[in-house]
Amino acid sequence: MAEDERFLLAVLADRSGAMDEVAGWLRPDDFADTAHAHLYRCLSALHHRGEPIDQMTLVWEAQRRGLLADGTLTADQLASICDGSGAGNAEWLGERIMRSSLTRTAATSARAIRALAENEALAPGRLISHALHALDPLNDARTRWQTTNDTPGPTLAPTPPAGTSPPARAHAALARSTPQPPAQPPQRPGAFPAAPTARTSSRAPT
Repeated sequence: MAEDERFLLAVLADRSGAMDEVAGWLRPDDFADTAHAHLYRCLSALHHRGEPIDQMTLVWEAQRRGLLADGTLTADQLASICDGSGAGNAEWLGERIMRSSLTRTAATSARAIRALAENEALAPGRLISHALHALDPLNDARTRWQTTNDTPGPTLAPTPPAGTSPPARAHAALARSTPQPPAQPPQRPGAFPAAPTARTSSRAPT
């Protein structure tokens, strides 16, 4: 995965307009390598400011942020990305990085929720609240992944009006779920309705 990240950064630094393909959904936190995440943040800053993006401006932005001075980034790491030309498709490489990020995020959320569930001092209500909070990063990553792949989200049932009371909603749901009587079969052409059965008079003849 580190190789995919390095290839993507090289493409973004070498190809004008490549950032437009990934800037809308790929985030620095999606990069597993911290140095690569900082370099992508530099590229995102240049793209956000509308400045030209190339290998020289990437080096300048990294130096301006002090990434080489504080040891966050080494000269060799920067040279491996900015020396030579970047070959590859930015969107395809970005999707691979996004997929890996989604897997890591899901594993992190699962570990956090498991730790919460093992805490016997945590009340059920607080457990649910903390678990939902732990799922926030995963929901964000999943939403961005769906945006990348144009995958529609689940279809939700329409929400009842705010003024509808719970009993009214319950009655409405019951009405919708009540089975309807089967429809009567249509009569054949030329058929006549059956004659009503004569009732026997209960009075004796006089």
